[in-house]
Amino acid sequence: MFYSADGGEDIKKEIAASGEPYIPHVDMLINRGKPISVFDYWQLNKRKIAAQRAYSDKWNKTIGPSSGRPVDVILMPTMPHTAVPHRTCRWVGYTKIWNFLDYTALVFPAGQVEAAKDVLPTEPYQARNEYDTWNWKLYNPQTMDGHPVGLQIIGRRFEEEKVLGVASVIERLIAR
Repeated sequence: MFYSADGGEDIKKEIAASGEPYIPHVDMLINRGKPISVFDYWQLNKRKIAAQRAYSDKWNKTIGPSSGRPVDVILMPTMPHTAVPHRTCRWVGYTKIWNFLDYTALVFPAGQVEAAKDVLPTEPYQARNEYDTWNWKLYNPQTMDGHPVGLQIIGRRFEEEKVLGVASVIERLIAR
């Protein structure tokens, strides 16, 4: 809803000025509906602020076992799979949430699929839901050999320097 609150007018204006054609997924994004009212937008932002506050409270209560302090950053995957063929991604919840919360996020490559090592399990996998089924059908170590595996570092709002510092440490560790 936040991405299309203006009915896509801002994006439409910029694309018109560029003279470039729409790419299909942008066309779908900006043509989701009509603009919402200022009142509805304010209500939407109230809900967003409440969610941001709840996440911040939860983060503050997550204490590191050795330091006794709140967690500095989160290190997690960017997707529930490696890079996939164009237009086959169905779920972006691992990254979209941080945009919604206005948290700092840095994505980096942390390896790649190696067909010789990353083999499919011999026993049938029991999918947890529709998205999980979709993701498992996408994964094929032979066709994805060499595809990057992405990780992300998440920090709180306005903690870009901390996230960049952690990224620098991870970069040095990966380079070893």
